[in-house]
This record gives sequence, structure tokens and C-alpha cells, in this order.
Amino acid sequence: MKTLLDTNLLVHAFNASSPHHARAKRVLHDALESRIDAYVTPQILYEFFAVVTDSRRVECPLSTEDATKICTDLWVSPAITILEPQSAISLDVFELANSHGLRGAEILDCVIAATARACGISRIITQNVKDFAKFDFLGVVNPFHDWATLR
Repeated sequence: MKTLLDTNLLVHAFNASSPHHARAKRVLHDALESRIDAYVTPQILYEFFAVVTDSRRVECPLSTEDATKICTDLWVSPAITILEPQSAISLDVFELANSHGLRGAEILDCVIAATARACGISRIITQNVKDFAKFDFLGVVNPFHDWATLR
């Protein structure tokens, strides 16, 4: 099943002080070993970089060099496909935002969801279940509660 890996999964996988580190690392390992048909968007990698290099958001931030290496390694990994959002999804994003009454930064998850839909992705692995549950075309799996559904 085509599966999008959300930002928070990557953050937990590379943040050793996270209580979800081991599980997130295992999910990412499964993706890198092609046991999960994994996808990310550039936005997800940009968000990951922003979070893991910010001392206000993680206890032990990564250096710019380390975060860049992780992002580029994921970008070129043959096991993870990068989904490039097309300009055609812009109208879909605004239609989804309007129909769900989204406000503020909620539009960012809407862009991810619309990109997934346009690319035929049917599932997202994320800790932010409530942020994506509103999009009925996208199955949402919390890897820290729904581990069995990932197997």
C-alpha cells in the first residue's frame, strides 16, 4: 500500500530523546528496507529540517550539516519516493480548505493530503491523527498506537 511518512515520524526517528524514538526508527527502517511502500513530499523534509534544527522544538537539535545529510539521504534513497506536488493541486487545496473550514497553518497539512490524493497515496503514517482524519480519502495510521496495522 502506498504510504506517506509524515514529518513527526521522521522527527521521532532521528530524535534519540523522544519517547517514540525506537518505534519511529523501526518504521523508518522498514521503509528503507522496502517493507513499506514509502513516500514523502519536499514539504515534509523541509518541515523535518525546521523542527530538528530548532532548540525550541527538540531537546537536542541537530546541526545544519547533520539535518542536511539526513534530508538528502532520504531524498536520494531508492526505497523512498519523493512526491512533487503539481500546480494542479492548488485548486484542490483551496477547495479542501474551504470544505473543511481550515484556518491558519492547517493549510500545510491540507497541501500534504492533496498531494497524496493527486499521487494515488491511500495512507499516511503520522502521530497527528486529528489533522488528517478529516480527509476521507486518506487512511491515517498512528505508528505509536496502531503498530499492528503497519505490519
